Amino acid sequence: MAREHNAFKLGLFTIIVVSVFFGVLMWISKGVEGDMKPLVIRFKPTTVMPPLAKGSSIFVGGQKVGKVHSSALISDTSAEVDKPSYFVQVEAEIRSDITLRADCSAFAEVPPLGGDGIIKIDIGKADELFRGDVLVGSDAVGFAAILASMQAELNAADPSSLMGQLKMQLDPDSAASLMAKLHQSLADVNSMTASLSHELTPAEKATLISKFHEIADNVAEATGSLRREFDSTKPNVTVAKLHMAMDAINSGLTVLTRVLATGESPITNTLLNVEATSEHLRDETDAEMPASLMAHLKETSILINTALADINTVTKTTRDVLVLNRENINRMLVNFKESSDHIKTGLKYVLRNPWRLINAPTPAELQQQVLFDAARSFSEAASRIDDASAQLRALAELHDGKIPIDDPDLKRIQADLTKSAELYERAEAEVWKQLGGK
Repeated sequence: MAREHNAFKLGLFTIIVVSVFFGVLMWISKGVEGDMKPLVIRFKPTTVMPPLAKGSSIFVGGQKVGKVHSSALISDTSAEVDKPSYFVQVEAEIRSDITLRADCSAFAEVPPLGGDGIIKIDIGKADELFRGDVLVGSDAVGFAAILASMQAELNAADPSSLMGQLKMQLDPDSAASLMAKLHQSLADVNSMTASLSHELTPAEKATLISKFHEIADNVAEATGSLRREFDSTKPNVTVAKLHMAMDAINSGLTVLTRVLATGESPITNTLLNVEATSEHLRDETDAEMPASLMAHLKETSILINTALADINTVTKTTRDVLVLNRENINRMLVNFKESSDHIKTGLKYVLRNPWRLINAPTPAELQQQVLFDAARSFSEAASRIDDASAQLRALAELHDGKIPIDDPDLKRIQADLTKSAELYERAEAEVWKQLGGK
């Protein structure tokens, strides 16, 4: 009874599994709904290209959007005659609402468990739309394509594959291989060692061994010397001298501690004196205190700056006066010379004609003297005009050719010119009067 019950369960389970299997097949084979549009795709006829039969599915983003109507291997008519080429042309249809971009791509994928392949399309991201009649597909992908690629790389008969390259490098008979070069290097090393052993006599070999022994003895002696230098029981070694130096430092520190302990009061007084001196220096360098040295120095510097400013003003005024009256000073010196000459000439005239001091001048001499006075007035007026022009030139040089209209020196020069003009007019009137009376 139990065996019949188990057989019933097994039969029921088998019926359920078969029903589910056919349901999945029906769901997978379900067609795509909606309007469709044709699409032609071309693939390269590679060895990993999966079979694309009628009804093979086309996916976009994991969703079925179309199916294949037909696929065929077609000769490329645009290729050269002596070099024919082929391509796999797939005619399919996809949903009409699928818009392909200019950078779209399509590739065939091999199912992991075999069977007819499928086509996956990447619609692209470009702004421009795909305007071509034929979409050129990429190489096949998927697990089967990866296995085929690995199989091609593991093909030892292909020199360009990974396995072929390893086989070539491990071939000792090939002169360009790594194994042949390694064998050659080892053979050269064996040859050198054999030649060295053959070239060295037993005495030379003994000499080499003795040199090695000598080097070992020197190393042992050096290490022994280092060990002896660190022996603290001997007074002349490094460690003993280091101990002596440390003892001397400790002794000096002890003396210093004793000095500080016994001389605490003098040291304290010295520090107090230093503190008082520093306070005194601080008071003397405080410019805010009227009686401090710094305040006196500050006051002295202010007086010196004031004196320098006064000297600068005096020198500037002197320079201006000299610049303005340079011509006058020169002319004054000339006038002094002329006056001395006139006095000298007058004295000579009086010494030669002393009666001129006693006798009164005649009317003719008086009239002649008036003319002389008029001529002297003309000369003085001309001299004044020359002085004014010289002062104007000096004033222009002082102001770089731009004399202010309200400059006091300019007004003084204008007043001198006015007086010179009046003197000139009086002299002219006097001359005409004398000439008219004559």
